[in-house]
Amino acid sequence: MNAVTILRATLSIYVLFFLVVFIKDCLKHKEDFNKEKAVPLAFIGFVTNFLDTWGIGSFATTQAGFKFTKSSPDETMPGTLNVGDTLPVAVEALLFFGFVQITATTLISLLLAAVLGAILGASIVTKWPVKLIRRSLGFALMILAVVLACRNASIGPFEKTLKAPQILATFEEIDITIENADSWLPTGEDGEHAKVSISQSELDRVIPILQDKNISTIAVDDLSATINDNLVYGLTGVKLVLGIVGNFFLGALMTVGVGLYAPCMALVSALGMNVSAAFPIMMGSCAFLMPSASMKFIKEGKYDRKASVFLALFGTIGAIIAFLLMKYAIDLTTLTWIIIVVMLYTAITFFRDAAKASA
Repeated sequence: MNAVTILRATLSIYVLFFLVVFIKDCLKHKEDFNKEKAVPLAFIGFVTNFLDTWGIGSFATTQAGFKFTKSSPDETMPGTLNVGDTLPVAVEALLFFGFVQITATTLISLLLAAVLGAILGASIVTKWPVKLIRRSLGFALMILAVVLACRNASIGPFEKTLKAPQILATFEEIDITIENADSWLPTGEDGEHAKVSISQSELDRVIPILQDKNISTIAVDDLSATINDNLVYGLTGVKLVLGIVGNFFLGALMTVGVGLYAPCMALVSALGMNVSAAFPIMMGSCAFLMPSASMKFIKEGKYDRKASVFLALFGTIGAIIAFLLMKYAIDLTTLTWIIIVVMLYTAITFFRDAAKASA
């Protein structure tokens, strides 16, 4: 039994245990459930987790949705985000485990670090007053807005991923011919090769290898293999320690409302790994840490039960549909800029409401 199979089995059992706790608590508080705000909550759950599967994250968009529709109170928002999105994120993780190659040591170490961080964070956040929660949510949105803006603009650790035509054009410039190059383009019949995720700096490491071998012509399958063989999908030594420490803090911040996806991509890229490795790390981290944190929120009763149920049900549907449509994923750059603006506006409303609470 390989590491991916063990992770999937462990996560499935863990999430089932969480669901038993979640359902029991909801049954004890049937009075919390009514038809009010049902449509907005269902829409928020579906859309935010659809975008979550494509790498945007769901916490910031869910906070904005709750705030604009007034469908869930601020004081229980950290717990609602964690409890409601646990099932959709677990489904995402189960789908993405094995979808992207990554070393077992790196994946398991970073997942455990995130879980420990979340347990610590949840034990602190459940005791916070509403004023502090609102300020924390406001700061969380501002942090995420900055990170997403850097990612959109390819600033800092966020290096732009090259498209297949750009990769092929680079090889044409150095007089290396790619056989069956059309199959590597998104319009080709074989869509598999269009999924290679590589940055310019990673491509620059591959080119000298081919030139040293005096290769002037290479089959597209051999090129794909060469690229993949020279990408970094694991951490060792000091970088592994830095990854563990970094993901520990990201796990703790998740309980405050700071989504892990964009910061995790930054961490992975900064440590020199291929950005595609962020998907199993960030989705696996959230999938394991969220049940851990959520059971603390459930125990303390610090979450919106009805909103959480709608997020769980419709979010899972959105995540599955998004995964099935991954190969048709559109350019999310413009949408992300719009989301960033919405996040900043929502942050301002949290700060304003926090000021009112302290007045």
